[in-house]
Amino acid sequence: MSQIAVKDRIIATALGLFYTHGLRATGVDRIIRESGVAKASFYRHFPSKDLLIAEVLRHWHEADFAALRQAVEAVEPKLRPLEVFNVLSERAQAEGYRGCALNNAVAELADRSHAGFGFVVEARAEIRQWFEALLSEAGFTDMAAELSQEWLLLYDGALTVALRQPAAGRVAYVTAERVLQQIQLKRLLSRSLAQ
Repeated sequence: MSQIAVKDRIIATALGLFYTHGLRATGVDRIIRESGVAKASFYRHFPSKDLLIAEVLRHWHEADFAALRQAVEAVEPKLRPLEVFNVLSERAQAEGYRGCALNNAVAELADRSHAGFGFVVEARAEIRQWFEALLSEAGFTDMAAELSQEWLLLYDGALTVALRQPAAGRVAYVTAERVLQQIQLKRLLSRSLAQ
């Protein structure tokens, strides 16, 4: 078996275990046992559990963000900022949904110096920038930077609340829609008053 295949198997196994049982509750010995790799091979790829956590979070984010982008960007640009929350609602209904792996990790890690914590901060910045681009493309360029912060807060909040309230994505959608409608109404009023 190639070194890449071994590393990929470790990451896939760890991801499933971390997502289902949590970072702290999942020990290295269990990951080694369930991935079927030798202990020496595991430690050659991941000298510490902290490095494995950071790598697993990176893999999860890349796959999750790619799927989110694909689903959202399948609709026309004006609808994309709100489509984010439709996609989120669908995900929360899926069997085995246990929240966002990144948000779950931050709650468990709590140590800002942990590589995994730092990665989550970077990943959320990437998503916020994407939200800004979506909002700009939808006609809210003048407010996209500010709105993208609000979108990220709604997104993270809905991801977390969906664990106990599956309709959280729908509530976030309605809230975001109301914000955009108010902006459009203010623009119409400004144009009317200017005439």
